[in-house]
Amino acid sequence: MKRNKLRIAAVLGFSAVLVAGCRDKEAELLAPQLYFETVENTIEVEDVATMSIDLQSRLSSMASSDVNVTYSIAGADVVADYNQKYGREYLPFDSASLAESSATIAAGDIYSNIVSLDLNGLDAVAEGNTYLLPVRVETGDVPVISGTDIVYYVIRKPVRIMNVARFNNNFFKIPISPLNVFTEVTYEALVNVSRFGDNNTIMGCEGVMIMRIGDAGGGTVPRDILQMAGGAEMTWSDNPISPGQWYHLAFTCNSANEGHLYVNGEEVIAGTFKMASDLTANNADFGFSVGQVPRFMWGTRPFYGYMSEVRLWNVARTANQIKENMLTVDPASPGLLAYYKLNGELKDATENHLDPTDLSMPSFVQLSTPVAIGGGLTEE
Repeated sequence: MKRNKLRIAAVLGFSAVLVAGCRDKEAELLAPQLYFETVENTIEVEDVATMSIDLQSRLSSMASSDVNVTYSIAGADVVADYNQKYGREYLPFDSASLAESSATIAAGDIYSNIVSLDLNGLDAVAEGNTYLLPVRVETGDVPVISGTDIVYYVIRKPVRIMNVARFNNNFFKIPISPLNVFTEVTYEALVNVSRFGDNNTIMGCEGVMIMRIGDAGGGTVPRDILQMAGGAEMTWSDNPISPGQWYHLAFTCNSANEGHLYVNGEEVIAGTFKMASDLTANNADFGFSVGQVPRFMWGTRPFYGYMSEVRLWNVARTANQIKENMLTVDPASPGLLAYYKLNGELKDATENHLDPTDLSMPSFVQLSTPVAIGGGLTEE
């Protein structure tokens, strides 16, 4: 089996503030201290089953005698603490081992000898999932710099979206009803516009809470400007959407009527937006739709272009959750009500099985290059 060698080296900035006239403090700060030069590394794996990483710690200055260090793989509790601190949803990576658990930093040197950290089972890493492997260094010979005693390896397999849906006056309705009561909500979609109409529907319920591009026919919003409309309006003014380019668009609203609009994982607008408990407009027949407002009395307002990763949540996702999961998300994620990958079929990926029955089926196309945020689109 082919083994891959990865040498990761980066420098963690280390500085000391010397207090004038305080010789004891100066001596303390200049004394050798142990740390990892990197506190986080990202490893993307593809077509590989094993990998070996050179693990090495160092001293802030040379010691007059040998410093013995010990390495250990930290447990799931450290992963949980990391997720809590940084708002992540990483999974523990439990297929790693150390060739040796100890190393030495020789007197007069600052680097330890290299220990091999072996990663196995990388071919079983699921696309879209992100794993975290923390490794701790300890010693009883010198102090350890706080916050640098653990190095984190973020392990993921790149997501490759090669099939998407093409909308050309097509739509589908997400089969929710007034019984699906919303106190919070998140809309998400990957979109690539081919051409603009006056009003280009991405997803939502007209007059209640809808994500669209433009309102040039019935309002004052240019046809290439992103907007959330309904109980209020949030408009990404002076930032036209470019045709032929992939965008990840997301909107969240909570019970305090706090709305947030995101483009490509970055928040672009925050403000007040009236939260609606019923996203179906029960007094009309157009409901919650994607790609068009079917049977709307003032025009269906179709979207012309490509979509993927359409998601409807009954929770307000955090900024980190949105940024970390633009190309895919776990279908079992809490609060994910409906999820349409649009990768060759129109099917809800969650266990809620909200498969549309009211629709004008979009076509599906094979791409020659995977979807990339900000990139273009080429069909096979």
